[in-house]
Amino acid sequence: MLNVFLLSLLMRIGSSKVLSAVQCISDDDLITKCYNDNCKLSALLKNHPNKALSLADKNLRVFPFKDVKDCWRRLFTDASVVKACYMIQAQLGNHNVEKACLSTENDECRLDKKNTEELRAKKEVGDKIHPSAPWLYSVIHILDKALIMTGAPGRESCIENLISSMQEATGPEEMAFESYTSSIFRASDEPQAKRRKLGAEPPLFPSDSVASPTLTCSVPRVSALSFEEFTEHMWNHRSPIVINDAVSHWPALSDRPWSSSEYWSQRTFGGRRLVPVEIGRSYTDEGWGQRIIPFGKFVKDYIRREEGKETLDTSENGELTSQESTEDQTGYLAQHDLLAQIPALRKDISIPDYCYAEPPGPERGTPVYEKKLQKREAIDKKATRLNPHRESTVRHEDDNEEDSEQTDPIINTWIGPAWTISPLHHDPYHNILVQVVGAKYIRLYSPHTPASQIYPRGMEIVNGSSKSKEMYGESQQSDRDQWPASSGDQAIDMSNTSKVDIAAIELSPAEAETWDSLWPGFAEAKYVETVLREGEYRLKAESNLGRGVSDSYLGCE
Repeated sequence: MLNVFLLSLLMRIGSSKVLSAVQCISDDDLITKCYNDNCKLSALLKNHPNKALSLADKNLRVFPFKDVKDCWRRLFTDASVVKACYMIQAQLGNHNVEKACLSTENDECRLDKKNTEELRAKKEVGDKIHPSAPWLYSVIHILDKALIMTGAPGRESCIENLISSMQEATGPEEMAFESYTSSIFRASDEPQAKRRKLGAEPPLFPSDSVASPTLTCSVPRVSALSFEEFTEHMWNHRSPIVINDAVSHWPALSDRPWSSSEYWSQRTFGGRRLVPVEIGRSYTDEGWGQRIIPFGKFVKDYIRREEGKETLDTSENGELTSQESTEDQTGYLAQHDLLAQIPALRKDISIPDYCYAEPPGPERGTPVYEKKLQKREAIDKKATRLNPHRESTVRHEDDNEEDSEQTDPIINTWIGPAWTISPLHHDPYHNILVQVVGAKYIRLYSPHTPASQIYPRGMEIVNGSSKSKEMYGESQQSDRDQWPASSGDQAIDMSNTSKVDIAAIELSPAEAETWDSLWPGFAEAKYVETVLREGEYRLKAESNLGRGVSDSYLGCE
């Protein structure tokens, strides 16, 4: 076992190598487009990482995300990495860095002197860093925010290696999500080793559940299809199906179970890793918003809904704070590429071969077809203005050119408690949903359902400076890249979402007359439905309108 001196030395060497790589900027590095002078850019990162962060953050918010130059995302990432490495070195005995961090001239990673002494006293537990050391939270949160906000272009492995090294160097915790959970989460008072042996750690989700509805128009179910059968169904039937017995080999369903709180605690560094969480019943509701919080806090406040205990969190600048549990609101980790943020989780699944089948294009007259047609026409008009002799490229047949541009599957993760809902909406992509833990009720309407029955929303004005609406379309991947990033009133295209509140209809069926008066004709719209359970696939064409209610839901799509 490493002694404390060697452990600290190895971590300092690792962070020093990272600093050297970040601060030695080559002429062809994409970050050079931020600055005309590489020497000044390197000096900015080395001496004033907070100023570099502010500069990058300002430019991240000026444009829609799809229009932000990669150099600004890289600058935000590199400044975050530098700041995190300085904090690591300061806490592990690099006195030169610590002196710089505590000086008044370089306040980027300044620590209160009293807190620094307390951290040093708590730093060592045998041969490990103390798991309650507050600086661990701050460093991880700085790095995770870079991953979540920018994707960390070119630095994904660097950040993952830093976090993995810190986790390996940290002492064991006595229980899953120890820093975030109260006594009611403890399975017993036995030592961790004995609890683990007895399998007494509680599951990630509580045992309460939502009663399964009676299905009247069920989605057809089939056993594992061959690749050819799957492709034939997509092209010739173009209808939803549920596929059984196709992912039983996933480690997430067996030896690395995603139902285990202990496993998730390990993979999220005791719950310290940050995740984006939607707060509110539905993204169509007033007051809905999104927060970036530690995974352990998400489990405590929204999955298990524990009360009466302060939990550790970080402020915007990475400083450690304590917060009371939130009010009884729904929290939903929705449509987030969690497996890219935490690569160890990616090893727990395998991409189905079905994802590589060539799908048909959207059918004429469907919302996705019309939206793509409008996009092509707009591009054609712009090109014609620039070149009047150019021939039109607008096509009206069911081509699939745009869909084929995306060669790799897009993988997203959803995690939510019972009664998590998604409003009625359609997606721009063909998708396959795999239920890993729990169950999810899903209802699907044909993309040919008349607008007079389905009531699509249109352009809606939101206040971009409002926190509750700033992330208004975050759960809609197709629209997110379109919004302006500036503050003030903004028009958001919400046409992929219905005005009909199906959850309210289902919870209050006795008020049928009220619903009929609000949305006349909707009750006559035809649909199919299913309850997707652990280990099952659901294929849905991209233009179906769907909604769902979860019973402790953890799925990948």
